[in-house]
Amino acid sequence: MSRGQDRCGTVEYGKSIKIQSIENEQKFEKWLEDKIKSRSAKRTKSGPYKIPVVVHVIHRGEAVGAGTNISDAQILSQLKVLNDDYRRQNEDASSTDPAFVSVAGSMDIQFVLAKRTPEGFATNGIVRVKGPKSSYTSSDNYTLKSLSYWPSENYLNIWVCNITDYLGYAQFPQSDLPGLDNSSSNALTDGLVISYEACGSIDDGNFNLDPDYNKGRTATHEIGHFFGLRHIWGDENACTGTDYIDDTPNQASQTTYCPQSSISDACSPKVMFQNFMDYTDDACMNLFTAQQVQRMIAVLENSPRRATLLTSPGLLPPDPVANDIGIRKFVSPLETECSNNIVTSVQIRNYGSNNVSTARIRLRINGAIIETKDFSLSLQPLDSAVITFSNHALSNGFNTVAVEIVLTNGVADGDPASNNNIVSLSVLVPENVPLPYREDFSTFPENWYIQNFDEQLTWQLANGPNFQTDNKALLLPFYDYSDNLGELDVIYSPVFNLSTTTAATLFFDIAYMPYSASKDGLRVVAITDCSTLSEGVTIYEKSGSELATTSRSKPYFIPNKAADWRREMIDLTSFAGNNHVQLAFIGINDYGNNLYIDNISVVTPPVLDVSLNSIIQPSTVTGLNTVDLVINSKNTGGQVIQSIQIEYVVNNAGVAQRIFDVNILPGQEANLTIPAVKFAEGENTLEITATSVNGIPDQFGSNNALQTKVVVNHAQDKIPLRQNFDALFDNSWTITNVDNGILWKPLGTNYDQSLYFRSFGNTDIGDQSWLVSPSLDFTSVTQASATFDLAYVTANSRQEDLRILVSIDNGRTYEEVDFVFPEPSNSTGSWAPQNEEDWFNDIYVNLSQFAGEANVRIAFVITNANSNNLYIDNIEFFISERPGQVSIETPYNIFGYSAENPKSSDLKIGFNLGERQWVTCEIIDVMGKQIASVSWQDVLNQVYELPPYNSIAPGVYIVRLRIGNKLYSERIFITDF
Repeated sequence: MSRGQDRCGTVEYGKSIKIQSIENEQKFEKWLEDKIKSRSAKRTKSGPYKIPVVVHVIHRGEAVGAGTNISDAQILSQLKVLNDDYRRQNEDASSTDPAFVSVAGSMDIQFVLAKRTPEGFATNGIVRVKGPKSSYTSSDNYTLKSLSYWPSENYLNIWVCNITDYLGYAQFPQSDLPGLDNSSSNALTDGLVISYEACGSIDDGNFNLDPDYNKGRTATHEIGHFFGLRHIWGDENACTGTDYIDDTPNQASQTTYCPQSSISDACSPKVMFQNFMDYTDDACMNLFTAQQVQRMIAVLENSPRRATLLTSPGLLPPDPVANDIGIRKFVSPLETECSNNIVTSVQIRNYGSNNVSTARIRLRINGAIIETKDFSLSLQPLDSAVITFSNHALSNGFNTVAVEIVLTNGVADGDPASNNNIVSLSVLVPENVPLPYREDFSTFPENWYIQNFDEQLTWQLANGPNFQTDNKALLLPFYDYSDNLGELDVIYSPVFNLSTTTAATLFFDIAYMPYSASKDGLRVVAITDCSTLSEGVTIYEKSGSELATTSRSKPYFIPNKAADWRREMIDLTSFAGNNHVQLAFIGINDYGNNLYIDNISVVTPPVLDVSLNSIIQPSTVTGLNTVDLVINSKNTGGQVIQSIQIEYVVNNAGVAQRIFDVNILPGQEANLTIPAVKFAEGENTLEITATSVNGIPDQFGSNNALQTKVVVNHAQDKIPLRQNFDALFDNSWTITNVDNGILWKPLGTNYDQSLYFRSFGNTDIGDQSWLVSPSLDFTSVTQASATFDLAYVTANSRQEDLRILVSIDNGRTYEEVDFVFPEPSNSTGSWAPQNEEDWFNDIYVNLSQFAGEANVRIAFVITNANSNNLYIDNIEFFISERPGQVSIETPYNIFGYSAENPKSSDLKIGFNLGERQWVTCEIIDVMGKQIASVSWQDVLNQVYELPPYNSIAPGVYIVRLRIGNKLYSERIFITDF
């Protein structure tokens, strides 16, 4: 096992903490503090607590004790480690740093293997299941846990398998109390997963364990999360991170490997790297603190599916009682039903010590009592029977069907606390729709159904700019998740009838940008004949970079335009002939970035469809009146496209038409070029439409049209250049918004006047404003760069997208250049800079790759995310790769001179002039004789070497400058040493 496998997946390392999450954490901490105080006031005795554990060994088919099918002894070793670590009876407790011994805590708790199965039979608490895969990742969370699961309200489920992306991960405690709003309420995934190579301790046997994690501390760490502990460094690489525990020192970041002695960091003179909630190797871990124990006790005594563990029947051996029957499982309905009329049947079993002859059992549908029925039975102990209710109707959508034991042998059931006396099932009855079918999600369709297992964030309708900025799409906000690794969110389509067709195709649009190394996923499953989701056929699955539709990397992704989307096409022909085909779109959470889907269609036969994706040229701002119009198109249908008819209109002045003979296969792209299209000076409108494909109308028209603005500006200038917006800047700079939205505008700030874009309150997500320089002459320079000042804070956990684009063909096309966008702080209201500290100064852009070009345009393009206002100022272009350091208060500055280095060749003069001017520089001796002289043209902000002076004699000299019509002089002293 390599270090590439992360220690813990419970909280994603390095992800930005969001305001909502912080607020939830603060509420949780207040609740926890109140619980601890209340408990202290009552002088409640801690424990002893007993926790029933079931270990699910998910193996590859090996014999017991070999490979992933670890031995009972290895599991018992792990239980011993847990009991020793939590009660501070671990042998290495004596190795705790003396500075922390006084705060070390113990918890009177015992982890025991369950004695009774959920059905009431004797067990050793170990379940062995051969899994369908040789290895698993956190994205297999549901698949893995569905292989073997015991009710999490009564058992601590531990799954041991070959997990490859983490050593382990756990589910945080869930509660309806304030502060735990973002923890999963999904009982079916509650527990922890650990690697088979990190389960147990080498101290108890010659087990095949990872040498760094061979003392069982992975489970100790993950159960800490299970009881509500956070990582000791607060999951933030800064001193602002906190685990909300006062007796753990503030810590800057995780500690890895195994330090051999005390260490410090930027936050603390001594790091508690021995804490079980750090990331050190197992041999380095040896303590929880007293306040960590308090926190765990508060969660254990109050949180759902934690407090119930303390009274679990799994703690006790089987002890049958009289008159005890239970419901084993539903026979019908299934999780999905094709018909609204259903018959409810369940299998019941006699778990009692005597025969059962009668039972009264009640049926509820969606909470309402539908039928209460007395059944005549003849069940000896452990016998089973199927009982059936009358036909009843279900509504379209999700229904809850529940069956409840009321009486057994005419009396109350002998084990009323059993979890088998009331059993419920969620049943989906989808609506049938005709073909061809299309859903564009302009509103949320009533015949689509969401299954939100964790009852947290899920599919929702949102703005998703595509061909139109006000386009609506389905959004799954992975970015806003703060835990719930591997959670699934499912949205089900209506049912399609393919019984009369021989071919069918599924189309949908997708937009996704990964966050860091996250691998959020999308899976599409086809369900036939109303079978269950797990029985469906996966027809599409992508994650991470494979799922991505753009190479850019920004937080809180919102698509800007059609280029951020990709059309997916899936052949459904294998399902032809089936009259019940339903599609499930499943999002798989990996704490990453937002996922959008849109324009879902099912068609038969193969559709004829062309998409006009983007206008390659001209771009938004150009210096050309006549330019070739280049359009990117894509065959998003299932037939070969042989001809496309395009109509285009400039400034509503009449329709022009062109037919292209092409050969575009399904899924392929092609550029269509219309030569010499004319545009007027200033702002132009351009509309383009594909009116027919292969001589007939396109079957889907929503992606056949593009419209934009083209601004023609012939203004020219050269570098060096400065623009500070302090006066009304002339028309050489262009401001425009292709969708007639909000523009860059000048506004008074503490920098006199700056340019700003109003994003706060701007709900037009994807709104784009351009600020474009005149055409700049770079022909006389070998290097070039630019700097600018920026003021910005975020709001609503979102961030505006600022891009810098460069054109070298006078605005036909632009390409994006890199720069480092600073890390902004956060504000809750509309924001404006007030002081110097509000600005990020001299943000640097390297432009040397464009040196020698005659027509360079620089565009500052902002895309609205409805976060907060953004300000820019003091844009400067330099004729060097790195701008020199010049005092802004003076027109010039001589630097590099010192008594220690008086003849240094680094002696330079830098300028900071209000406008470009001619400068003459002379070195003169005390007798007035000129020693050296040089002249520079178009001086603005450059740094130059002083005229040669290395060969002159020691003494006092004068540097005399003529800048425009003004004279300046400064004395320098040159010596031999």
